[in-house]
Amino acid sequence: MAYPWLWLVAVLAAGSYADQSQLNVRGTLLAKCDRSAVHDPRYPTTGYMRPVKDLQNKCTAVNEDMGSHYVCVNLPAATVPTTGDTFSPFWTKTGQASTPQNAASWPKPGPWCICMWAFASMLDQHPEFVNDLDCEATNGWTIDRYDLNKLLHRNALKAICNKCGVKTGKCMSI
Repeated sequence: MAYPWLWLVAVLAAGSYADQSQLNVRGTLLAKCDRSAVHDPRYPTTGYMRPVKDLQNKCTAVNEDMGSHYVCVNLPAATVPTTGDTFSPFWTKTGQASTPQNAASWPKPGPWCICMWAFASMLDQHPEFVNDLDCEATNGWTIDRYDLNKLLHRNALKAICNKCGVKTGKCMSI
């Protein structure tokens, strides 16, 4: 096992998970952010709780997830011109990978649970990114956790509410 401590983190987080939300932004059961059709040997599953088999490929909401990986998007695809490797420009556009070559070692294009803060930043720079959002697999905590007093958050929340047809809670305030 490459990371022997990872199972302990998963078990501890799973204990608090029982009390957490499993509803999507529409208030229905959270769907999988399913990577089963993506051939990605390094990252075959997504979600903060992916070490827990029953929670793999779900953008679960747990307090331990300081990155708030609640948003399911279909990462766009691109090709590294010099090598032909596939990568997602999401990683370079958000500054998480410095080059397309570096991004080729990150999760491949396809469904992925991303940080709600990265979603807000990406949306700010690329408004069309909302089209990659999967409403059924995006956790309802996203709506609860965005701060309406911050323009970046407010705009991201508005985009999610509009795309997903949510007309309740905070979505009524924007």
